[in-house]
Amino acid sequence: MRLLALGLLTLTTMVVDLAAAARTKVDLVNLTPEIRPGEKALIALRYRCDPHFHIYWKNPGDAGASPTMEWTDKAGTKMSDFIWPGPQFLDQAGVSNFVYEAETLILIEVAIPADKTGTFTLKGKAEWLECDDKGCWPHDALVELALKVGPGNPAQKYEAKLYPALRPALTTNGASDGKFLTVELPAGRKLSAMWFPERNFITPNATIKQKVVDGKMTFELKEATETLIAGPVRFTTRSEDGGFVDINVKLEGSTPKGASSGSADVHKGATGDWLPWSPEAQAAALADGKIVYVDFTARWCATCQVNKRVYTQEDVIKAFATKDIVRLKADWTKKDDIIAKELLKYGRTGIPLNVILRTGQAPAILSEALTGTEVVEALNAVSAGKPYQVSTTSHSFWSWLLLAFGGGVLLNLMPCVFPMIGLKVLGFAREAGSSRRTVVLHGVLYSLGVIFSFLALAALIIALKSGGSSVGWGFQMQSPGFVLGTCVLMIVLGLSLAGVFEIGTGLAGTAAEADDKGGSWGAFFSGVLATAVATPCTAPGLGAALGFALDKDRSTPATLLFFAVIGLGMALPYLFLSVFPKLAALLPKPGEWMETLKQAMAFPLFAYALYLLWVLNALVDDAAWVRDASLGMAVLATACWVWGRWGAPHRTDRERLYGKGAAVVMFVGTLGYLYAGLN
Repeated sequence: MRLLALGLLTLTTMVVDLAAAARTKVDLVNLTPEIRPGEKALIALRYRCDPHFHIYWKNPGDAGASPTMEWTDKAGTKMSDFIWPGPQFLDQAGVSNFVYEAETLILIEVAIPADKTGTFTLKGKAEWLECDDKGCWPHDALVELALKVGPGNPAQKYEAKLYPALRPALTTNGASDGKFLTVELPAGRKLSAMWFPERNFITPNATIKQKVVDGKMTFELKEATETLIAGPVRFTTRSEDGGFVDINVKLEGSTPKGASSGSADVHKGATGDWLPWSPEAQAAALADGKIVYVDFTARWCATCQVNKRVYTQEDVIKAFATKDIVRLKADWTKKDDIIAKELLKYGRTGIPLNVILRTGQAPAILSEALTGTEVVEALNAVSAGKPYQVSTTSHSFWSWLLLAFGGGVLLNLMPCVFPMIGLKVLGFAREAGSSRRTVVLHGVLYSLGVIFSFLALAALIIALKSGGSSVGWGFQMQSPGFVLGTCVLMIVLGLSLAGVFEIGTGLAGTAAEADDKGGSWGAFFSGVLATAVATPCTAPGLGAALGFALDKDRSTPATLLFFAVIGLGMALPYLFLSVFPKLAALLPKPGEWMETLKQAMAFPLFAYALYLLWVLNALVDDAAWVRDASLGMAVLATACWVWGRWGAPHRTDRERLYGKGAAVVMFVGTLGYLYAGLN
C-alpha cells in the first residue's frame, strides 16, 4: 500500500507545462483563385514545424494525437472533413509514429452557397500536438481566412498528387486469420514497400516488417490496439510518380466491421444479436432508417456488467424486437481511440454510456445505472419521435460541482466499493472504545487518502491527455499490469482477513487491526485503496460530471477541483460517522462477531479477484499467459500461507527465517514471472 501511495504522489508531478511556446506555426490559406457560387473551393490548414518537430497523421501510430479544427464561423458555407496528405514514418527510441515535418497542408473542401456574394471570413480554432525527441506539447490557435466570391483570391500552391483522397484508389483482395493479414499486390503498379494503415489493426512497428512473397504482402496483427474482425481496410502508400495512393482491401467473406452490406445483417442486429460497433456500422444502420442502440461497455467496468441484467428482462427483449432496433456494442475493454473520440461527442470521458440514435433526432442518453423501465421508456420515446433525457451542458458550474459531489457519495453504493465496506465496518467497531480524538483523526486521514488519490488520478489523466492519449475515467483498467496488480492485492488482503497470515501493523488499518500510529497510516492507505477499487464503477450522474470536468476547455485547476469534490463526496459518509461516533454506537459491541465478519469479508475480495482475472482474459490475447496467471494466483496464495504458518511468532528464529525466506522467493518469483510475460 505504501508503494501505491508513493506512486500516486509521483503522478501529481506529471502535469505537462502547457505554457510552453509553440514551435509550430498554423494558419488558414486559400488554394482556389476563383471562388464560384454553388461550387466547392479548396482551403488548407498550413502547419509549419520548426526543425526536429513534427505533428501527426490521421492515424498517429503508437502515440500522439491528430490535428483537429473547431469552426467558430463558417459564414454560411459547409466544410468537409480533412483531406490528408500522405505521411512519413518516424521511429523515436522504439516509439513509432506516422507524422508530418516541416510544412504541411491539410486540405478542406468548402461548399459555397449558390447565392453567396461579396467577401466572407472563415474562423476557427486549430488544435494540434507537436513533439520532438524531448517531449510533446498540445497547442491551439485561432485562425481565420478572408475570401471573396469571384476571381482574384491569393492562392497557395500545393501538390495534388500528395493527397490520395484526390486520386483514384486501388482495390485489391485480402484475407485475415486473426494473426496475419495477407493482401494481394495490385497488378501492374510499382508501389512503395511502406504501407500506412488508416486503422490501428496493425502497429506502426509491423508496417516496417511487411513481407512480400509470391505477389502478396503479409502484415502481422500481433499487439495491435484494434482487433481486425472485418473491413473497411485501407492503406496509403507512395506510387511510382512520387505521390500517394489509397489501397482499399476487400477482405474475403467479410463486410465492414459491425456494418451491413444489405438488410440481412441489419435485421440480425435488430432481432437479438449484438453487433460490434464502428462508425461505419452506426452510419449504415441509421442510413437504413433503423433506430440504433449503442452500448459503450468494457469488461473492467463493473457498472456496465450490472447494467446488462436489463437486457434479459422480457419487456426489454420485446421492445428491442418489436421496434426493430439495431444493437451495437462498443467494447472499450482495450484502449481504442475511435471509441474514446465517440464518447467525447456525448460529453463523456468514461463508461458506462448507453445511447439511442435515430436520424433527425437528438441522441437519447440513458442513465449510468440502467433499469429495464428506463430502456423501454426511452425506446418508446425515440420511436415516437420524442426527445428523451437528451444530454445538456446548460447547467451552471456549481450545478455540475454538486452533481460531482453526489456522484462521489453514491460511489459507496457501487459494486466496486463493496469489498471495502466490511473493512470500514470493522474499523468502526474496533474504534468504538477509542478516544474521540482518535476516531476523528482516522476519519480525516481516510478522507485525505481518498481526496489525495482522486487528485493524483486527475493529474495523471491531465498529463496523459496533454501528451495525446485518449484516456478517461477508469483508463488504468485497460492496462493488464494494473489489473494484475489489483488482482494480487485483493487476494493478499482476502487471505489476511481469512486469518491465513497477518499483513502487519504498518498496514493494519486495512485489516482493522491497528495500534494508534499504525491505525492512522492504515486509515489513510485504506482511503487510497478504496479509490483504487472504485474507478471501474460510475455512479448515477457521475459520468456526465466527469465529462464536464475533463472537457478540453476546462482549466487544470477546475478539473482538479472537480476530482477533489468527487473524493470528498465518497469520503463523506465515513467522515460523518467519525465526527458523530454515537452513530457508530448502533453497531454491536466488539466481540466474536467481528472475527466472523472479518473472515466473511474475505470472500467479496476473492470474488473481485476472480472478476479481475476475467478482465485479464479479455485484455491479454495470449491464452497461455492467462493460464499461467490463474495458476500463479494459487502459488501466491501458497506463499502467503507459508508466511503465516512458519513465520508466526511462536516459531523458532530458524523456522521464521526459512519460512519467510521461502515465502518471499515464491511470491516475488511468481510475480516477476507473470509481469515478465505480460506485454
